[in-house]
Amino acid sequence: MSDPTPKPMVLTPPPQRHVFRVTAAQHHAPRNDPESALLLGCGIVREAAADGADLVAFPEMWSTGYALPLDQSLAQPLEGPFVEGFQDIAAELGVGVLVTALLTSPAGPTNSAVLIGRRGEIVLRHDKVHLLADAEAELAAGTRFDVASFDGVMVGVMTCWEREFPEAARELMLAGAEVILVPNATAWNPTRSHQMEARAFENMVALASVNYPGDGWGQSSAYTPIVFDPRGRPLSALLAQADARAQYVPFRFDMDALRDWRSREVWGARYRRPEAYRRLRGQE
Repeated sequence: MSDPTPKPMVLTPPPQRHVFRVTAAQHHAPRNDPESALLLGCGIVREAAADGADLVAFPEMWSTGYALPLDQSLAQPLEGPFVEGFQDIAAELGVGVLVTALLTSPAGPTNSAVLIGRRGEIVLRHDKVHLLADAEAELAAGTRFDVASFDGVMVGVMTCWEREFPEAARELMLAGAEVILVPNATAWNPTRSHQMEARAFENMVALASVNYPGDGWGQSSAYTPIVFDPRGRPLSALLAQADARAQYVPFRFDMDALRDWRSREVWGARYRRPEAYRRLRGQE
């Protein structure tokens, strides 16, 4: 005879979703003082990590606060105390960091973003390709848009004005980017937010924008390409947006939902016809 004693019900927990937690450090940087910017930045990373960030992202050219005119003598070497200080705090806390700086290079100073992994390793360096004709005229331009893996997420960078070039986001998407980080030093308005919505939608990528605070500035924001619900009703591409105050801005990207969207929807690279868009490169 079978045992009539009721057996406890065993519930299988639902699979854990992959949520990529990016925190935008919408704070003022010390002007033209890399040592103080490092000290403040490490404190910001520590606080954001304690609040659960996977990756902490800073606004454009944190090492100088994007103070104009740019003082090229303040350019930092990649293998120097400024970047290494952020590598140390990343390794100590097991958190990623996107730090921005005026960096040295063989071609001259660059407006750069450095993605640092959880062990303090440098994962990616992006030198701004689209330089401003006035403020950045003396800098050396980058030549590529690369992506790298962070926690299994393919990440790329567009720095400030580069968000206004459709080719920048498209190159990153074609290279495999799933999330694009966008450090800024700019006034912000609805037109720029709509640009970001378009970049997310047309490339099926998520974007995380981080800006300096201030009147007419701030508004660090996150964008998703998932713009229709299962019944085809439109959704907002804007996931979250801060106001103009100095603050930490947490963004949460559901990578499972993003990847499902990319696997079945029609935008991005799936139906591109580059042979019909322009003459072949290198030919007149």
